[in-house]
Amino acid sequence: MYKKQEASAIRQEFWASLGRYLSPIPSATGHKINWINYKTGVKNIYFKMHADNSEAIVRIEISGDKETQDKFFNLFLSLKKALEKYTAFRLNWQEEVEDAHGKIIACIFCTKEGVNIFKKEDWPALISFFKENILAFDNFWAEHKEIFEMHS
Repeated sequence: MYKKQEASAIRQEFWASLGRYLSPIPSATGHKINWINYKTGVKNIYFKMHADNSEAIVRIEISGDKETQDKFFNLFLSLKKALEKYTAFRLNWQEEVEDAHGKIIACIFCTKEGVNIFKKEDWPALISFFKENILAFDNFWAEHKEIFEMHS
C-alpha cells in the first residue's frame, strides 16, 4: 500500500503522461484541446476521466438542478445510438448517482476493469482506453454540441 504522498505523486505522473501523449491530438473540430480538463462549453455537462487501483472510467457528468439533469439526460438518451456508434465500450446510463462530493448527478460512462493506475505496466492499457473513449466523446460532441447549446 502506498502512503498518501506516494499515491498522489504516482497519480500526478500518470495524468501528466497522459496529457503529454494526448497533447498533439487535435479535437474533432481541429482545435488544440486540454484533454485532461475537457471543456464542453455547455454549463452542467462535463467529460471526465478517472482511474484508481481497479478500474478506469470515462464519463459524461450532468449536474445542476433536477430539471436540468433530466433535460440533458433525456437529450443524451434521444441521441443514444449516435453516442454509442463512437465507442467500442458498452455505455452505462445512470439517471441518478452520487458524485465524489455527495451531490446527485446523471452520468453516462464506460469502464475498463482490471487496470491499476499504480502499476506502470497497466499505463499503456489505461492510456489506450482513455484515448479511445475521450476521442469518441469528442467526436460525438463535435456533431451534437449545438443541440445541447439550444437547450441550455
